[in-house]
Amino acid sequence: MKAAALPLVLALAVAGCTEAPPPPPAVPGSGHATADLLAPHRALLGEWVDKGSPKFTCYERWSAAGDSVLDGFGYVLANNDTVFVEELRIEARDGAVVYSARIQSQNDGRWVPFTGLPSGPDSLLFENPGHDFPQCITYAKDGSGGWNVTVTGNENGTERAERFHFAKM
Repeated sequence: MKAAALPLVLALAVAGCTEAPPPPPAVPGSGHATADLLAPHRALLGEWVDKGSPKFTCYERWSAAGDSVLDGFGYVLANNDTVFVEELRIEARDGAVVYSARIQSQNDGRWVPFTGLPSGPDSLLFENPGHDFPQCITYAKDGSGGWNVTVTGNENGTERAERFHFAKM
């Protein structure tokens, strides 16, 4: 994994906004007051590590912040030095799921949102076609209880993909 790719991947993992999200919407005829839009995303809760690179170790930590927000934090260590930090958030907002990332040194320190898209039972898919890179972030469960994370998109006219494998700590 290239050093330049690590900030990008971690930046993509960031989700959220600065305002408190609205409660999840009611589900008509379900007998339940609200839908838990974040139910599949709660599998991310906990601490994760990717030791796939001999030069870098990537970490993500996810925690629940109420019923409609998951807060995340990602960082990269190289030779025991922190070389990259990002804030992440996944939230239920206006009946949709939004994954956002914020890196203080990029995008003027603003949150970059990615819209949650329908996906299979073992995957989470987020997209922002207007972002420079990446435009798509995918978390796919693996057979060992970890996550394969892929960030993809077009960067300056060239298709690009970065892959990570996060195992539970």
